[in-house]
Amino acid sequence: MNGYKKLALAAAVSSVVGIAGCGGSSGGGSTGGETVSRETISGTATAPAGTVASFDQPSIFEVALNFVVAPVAAAITGLEPVEGATVELIRVDDEGNQVGDVLAETATSITGDYKLTLPQGVNLAGNLVVRITGQNNQQLRAQVVEKDVDISPVSEFVLRKFIETGADLDQLVVNDVVKLSGKVEEFDLTAGANLDEMFSTLEKEVGAFVETEVATISAAGADVSLIAGDYANAALAFQLHDDDGGGYGTFAHDMWLGQFKFADGGSGTVNMTYLSEDSVYGNLNGPSIPNSSVYYEVSPSDGEDPETFPGSFNTKGVLSVQGEFEEEIGDADYPYGWRYPATTYVFQQVADKGLFFGLTHEAAVRYGLTDSYDALDPNDRQGDEVFRTLEVFARKPANLTGADLSGDYGRVYFGSQLYSGSLELRAETNTVTFSSGFSADLNAGLAHTIFVDGNGADYADQDVAAETGISLNIAADGTIAGDSGAVGFVSEDASYLDFSESYGSYVDGTSTPSDFAEFNKTMMVKLPSSVPDLSAKKYRLMMVSSALEGGSTGFIAMFASQFNTYMTMNSNTAGSVTGNFSEISKNEGLGSDITASVDKVSAVEFSMEVASNGATTITVADTDGDTKFEGFFNEDASLGVFTVGYLQTDAQNYDELGLAVLVDVTGK
Repeated sequence: MNGYKKLALAAAVSSVVGIAGCGGSSGGGSTGGETVSRETISGTATAPAGTVASFDQPSIFEVALNFVVAPVAAAITGLEPVEGATVELIRVDDEGNQVGDVLAETATSITGDYKLTLPQGVNLAGNLVVRITGQNNQQLRAQVVEKDVDISPVSEFVLRKFIETGADLDQLVVNDVVKLSGKVEEFDLTAGANLDEMFSTLEKEVGAFVETEVATISAAGADVSLIAGDYANAALAFQLHDDDGGGYGTFAHDMWLGQFKFADGGSGTVNMTYLSEDSVYGNLNGPSIPNSSVYYEVSPSDGEDPETFPGSFNTKGVLSVQGEFEEEIGDADYPYGWRYPATTYVFQQVADKGLFFGLTHEAAVRYGLTDSYDALDPNDRQGDEVFRTLEVFARKPANLTGADLSGDYGRVYFGSQLYSGSLELRAETNTVTFSSGFSADLNAGLAHTIFVDGNGADYADQDVAAETGISLNIAADGTIAGDSGAVGFVSEDASYLDFSESYGSYVDGTSTPSDFAEFNKTMMVKLPSSVPDLSAKKYRLMMVSSALEGGSTGFIAMFASQFNTYMTMNSNTAGSVTGNFSEISKNEGLGSDITASVDKVSAVEFSMEVASNGATTITVADTDGDTKFEGFFNEDASLGVFTVGYLQTDAQNYDELGLAVLVDVTGK
């Protein structure tokens, strides 16, 4: 987000020089002369060279998306052996600090190789680490989870991610750590000139991937029977596409409502059965917003056969599904192909409920097809496509009645309207009061809008008008029906409501352009009867937003938090945010090429106001502007739903709008 970009703090872990050897001779050895050997580990220590010559730094998409190469061919270009460095075997705690004495010691050879014998009684483990230390107390570490242990920026980066997520290092399954490190090494990266630059590259290229992988293996399997049942699923995706210098691009949304069944597969395995899905897609496409057209497509469920696939559920309330590398091929009428890197889909459980939220980071590279139209041409790269998807799973009620849905609810809303030549974003915050028979009154509130067309950009605040006597058609299983089918659902305990609605002109079975496309996303939580106590609570932040500045060549961006991004509350008035935020941007209008970056923040302070009904405003301020979260916490403060926006200093209105979810993970 704009605010976080300006608040980003440099990582204070490494300096501008590389790891240097600290003396010692090659060969193996151990402290404690009478120790009897059990295992011998060996590997190579590598670090960035002092300079990088004759290498062009690839973009995030060329690196992570232009096909994940086989491990035998993959390498981090620009790393050099660390020779003559002392290699120490140590135990670390869950914060990465050394525990006890050095267990064994050796040194690297002139080729960076080392061999070290484990002392008697010391086994492979996630908290067993080999370490080399250089100038200014810089460190590169690797977890000793196999006999071949290379020490490199990748091994250090993976260990840091485990530490960030609060993993119990000594409880990690060693095979899982081995697999993760191998997956990261499969990315073809170019090292920076020093460790700072190398870690920055790793964060940008594979940070989100590693965070989601770490979340799935950082805790033991949980009792899946507690979350088994029938689930409703909803998602809203923010998307940007480019045309590799062709001066053409899209701003798009994808929205869907689905049906799933979760069953206990034992040992933390969730057998997830996909039953059906209704989806809509729309984009604004062209060289610029004023010179754009709209495409809108409806894809109703076609009665396909159910499909069951495995997921994992751990004791930290993380539900995950391992995706695979995918390749899609068009045809002669649509001569494009796409490559999608493997993605791990992760969702955080709310309290102990059958309610999960996730924010997925995905991307693809688009290619032309071969002359036969049955395969993509890897030499005909045509563009990048990036997706950020806010998604929820909610277990269905067995017999919902009007009496279950009553009282005051906090409502947040995000909507976009796509017209040929213009784009509007809108966010609303207000409350809703339910009475008997699924009847509701919409109370007055506040809206923020951004409108861009050929005349430039217009930003405004507006009132949300009150409306009474709204009647909802809600079934006993919580399904909320609209004029043409399901538009949302109520959770099992009626504490959460979700609406996904879309409208547009679309001629079924044709490519006829639409006149318009509209997407509306609403989230609602049951409000508390008194001020919730947020002191000492820690929340996982899931935030996605869009920024629009200027007219035909204005700035367009998509911001999203990565999985290990947290808001920690010191009290009901203050707290801090730590984590990583991705920025996908088009700096010169809709038709410009995509650029990507990751902003890392550490303990950035924010102020907070919490009302008696759970209504909350969080302000992250700096000299350039304020990032504001406006929304509500639920009855037990386990879940918060918010609109998010950025207000530049001296500006009257927001130029960035989106949605955010806060899930309590205190103690997890």
